[in-house]
Amino acid sequence: MFENIMNLDELRKAYRAAAMKSHPDHGGSVEEMQAVNAAYEIRFQQLKDEHNAAHPERPINETPEQFRSVIEKIINLPGIIIELCGSWIWVSGDTRTNREALKAAGMYWAAKKKMWYWRAPEDAHHGRGSKSMSHIRQKYGSERITSDGRNPDMIPA
Repeated sequence: MFENIMNLDELRKAYRAAAMKSHPDHGGSVEEMQAVNAAYEIRFQQLKDEHNAAHPERPINETPEQFRSVIEKIINLPGIIIELCGSWIWVSGDTRTNREALKAAGMYWAAKKKMWYWRAPEDAHHGRGSKSMSHIRQKYGSERITSDGRNPDMIPA
């Protein structure tokens, strides 16, 4: 399923798209979602091992379960926009209504950006929160989706 994916950023985006299609709440089934999760975990570990062998000075410590768990907890929240920027998940839209669920998913509030975010604990960069979302999007790329089927391209970033 994810064999042709060559890096973790692409894999995260492909997983999120596959989860949107396969999740039981979006017309898929439990079996389909389990197959997506299994394929994601296998490919994630392969790509992580390749990266860590090639770049021992900056290893990836994130586990596939961490990212997957957050996406599964927030994918059905109404009125939110999920944005992937590198290995971080950003959430905007109707976050006030969903703030308790976002907290429960392990997300944090970024007051300056007025968005929620998740990143693996190993990716914490204390004291470097001054980058704008425009800068982050330009540096790491960005892919946005909504949980309620709206076209995210029609929603201001």
